[in-house]
Amino acid sequence: MMKRYNYYLILLFFAGYQLQAQNPNWSVNENNYQYTMSFVAFLNVDGKDLETENDVVGAFVDGVCRGVANLTYVASEDKYYAYLTVFANQNNELIHFRVYDAEKEKITEVFETQVFEINKHYGDVFRAYSIAEPRLSDAADIIDFSFVNTKAKDVIFKESEITILLDVEDNVKALVPIFELSQGAKLYRNTTEQLSGKDSVDFSTPVDYKVVSENQSVTREYTIKIKVSSGDITYYRKNAVCYEGGAIKVVSTRNNEEVLLLKDGVNFSSQTITNGETVFNNLEAATYEVKMGTIRKEIIINQKK
Repeated sequence: MMKRYNYYLILLFFAGYQLQAQNPNWSVNENNYQYTMSFVAFLNVDGKDLETENDVVGAFVDGVCRGVANLTYVASEDKYYAYLTVFANQNNELIHFRVYDAEKEKITEVFETQVFEINKHYGDVFRAYSIAEPRLSDAADIIDFSFVNTKAKDVIFKESEITILLDVEDNVKALVPIFELSQGAKLYRNTTEQLSGKDSVDFSTPVDYKVVSENQSVTREYTIKIKVSSGDITYYRKNAVCYEGGAIKVVSTRNNEEVLLLKDGVNFSSQTITNGETVFNNLEAATYEVKMGTIRKEIIINQKK
C-alpha cells in the first residue's frame, strides 16, 4: 500500500513539473545579431484570439529563440497585439513561431512560417499579422448583400461593385444592410466595423466598404450602388392560341435601350426600344423574363384553346 502511495506521489510530482515547465522562459541575446525585422501580430489558437498580457509568442530559427513578445492591450482598438522583433545575421532564415496560452498553460507550435528579411515589417493595428494555429482563412468576399424589410428587384455583382435595384418608394437614405461574408471576414466603413442587420446607412450616393479576411492578410474594397426603379416601363402580354403564338410588348420612354428576353434563364431574344416600344412576337407558352437594364420582369405566356 505504501509503495502504491509513493508511486502516485511521484506521478503528481512529474505532472506538476510538466505543467510548470510549459510556462516559457524564452529569451534572446540581442547583442549576438546585426539585423532585425518586426511584426504587429495577433495570436489565435484553435479559432480563438488570445487576450491576456500573459500570452506570449516566440520566434525561433533552428530551435534557437530569435524574438519574444507578450501581448499588449491597445485601448483605441480594444484588442491585444504582439509587438514582436526578430533578430538575425542574414536574410532568408526560416522563422518558426510558438504561442503560449497562459490560461491553458499550453505551448502551441504554429505550422506556418516566415522568411527573415532585413528591416521588413508586417502588420499594424488595423490589419495585424496573423500568427495562428490552425491557419485562418485569407478570403475577403461579400457573398450576399440585401436590406432589412426591403426587397431588391435585382442584385448585380460585378467584380468589386454591387448594384442593387429597389422600388421607387424605398427610403435609400436609411437602409439597414444584411450581408454574408467569407468565413471569419469582417466588413468596415473606413475603420469602423459594420454589423449585419444593425447599422443604418445612407445609400443616396455609392457607399464604399472594405472586407478584411479572417487572417487580416487580405483587404478587398467594394462599392455598393443603389438604383431606384423609375416606374416608366409598362408590360403587355398576349397569350398563345392554337393558330398563333403569344406576344410580349414593352412600352418605355427609354428609346434605344436594349431589352432582353430570357427563357429558362438563357437569353432567348433581344430588341431595342424604338418610338417608345418593342414587341416580341410568336412566343410559345412558357415563363419568360424581360430584362431592361437592371430591371427584370417575369411574364407567363399561357396556351389558350
